[in-house]
Amino acid sequence: MTTDTKSLKAVKAGAPKAAGTAESDAKASLLLRRAEGNYAFPALDAVATQFARSLRDLVRALGAPSVQVERAGTDQVEFSDWSKDAAPAIFWRYHAPPLKGPVLLAMARPTILQLVDIFYGGKGKLAAEREELTDAEERFAARLGRDMGLQLAAAWRDKLFLEPELDCVTGNPAKLAAVRGDDEMIVQRFTLRGAPFDNRTITCAYPLAALRGIAGAEPVPTAPESAVDPVWSATLNRALRGVRLPVRSVLARPEISLVKLLALEVGDIIPLSMPRNVPVTVAGRRFATGSIGEANGNAAIMIDHIEEGPDHD
Repeated sequence: MTTDTKSLKAVKAGAPKAAGTAESDAKASLLLRRAEGNYAFPALDAVATQFARSLRDLVRALGAPSVQVERAGTDQVEFSDWSKDAAPAIFWRYHAPPLKGPVLLAMARPTILQLVDIFYGGKGKLAAEREELTDAEERFAARLGRDMGLQLAAAWRDKLFLEPELDCVTGNPAKLAAVRGDDEMIVQRFTLRGAPFDNRTITCAYPLAALRGIAGAEPVPTAPESAVDPVWSATLNRALRGVRLPVRSVLARPEISLVKLLALEVGDIIPLSMPRNVPVTVAGRRFATGSIGEANGNAAIMIDHIEEGPDHD
């Protein structure tokens, strides 16, 4: 801690850097003290840029292929002001070692409803505003939160081994324990551009004290260079993400005798027995089983179980 403090004082005073301070400078790379009570976090700029790209890919994968996500500004505000400004919202809280405090994400509640509608084949149009989410929407919000946590970890990967673990999904900011109303937060904003989201925002908030606590964290070691061309690999990944696969579910398979088939006339009714669970296939291979239901006025299938492959993945 002493080495870091000396390094920061040297930067503040504009003193020339000696060769022996390289290691302490690297350790202090997440935190630069500009003036008393005013902190800047250079690493967060790169993290926010990468996270914006990841959010864009995630929203597009859910069924909105033309959406763009723009990184907006970064603010320092109190938790109470941030949560009030985000409401009505869904909040996700992550336990994220080595941070000595939670990482928080927030998304306006109507955005969740739009994403659910798009995911189940709709156009993202909102029905009447309501405060409570359905069970299916709550499950979707939890799944989305886990996916965003993975994207956040990837955005931090070359800066710090951050491991966000989702531990709370709520519409009530009072339930976000471990954060007080007057706690200072560093808030990054990400704006969704393109129909049907109408410039809605997703925000990511870090407690200021937690970020100051990792100022002396060891930087992530540089990974050895891979024999695979990174440009080729990235191009291949983008191409694979755009491949469209046919998803099919068979709701019923009625069987009738040939005699009855030949006797059918216009207006006759073939009775169907709807099973509790139906198979979901992707490109002809069984992928999951689900139950039949409804979401925002559209027929829908809720995934109950995803089949395991031969290697249990």
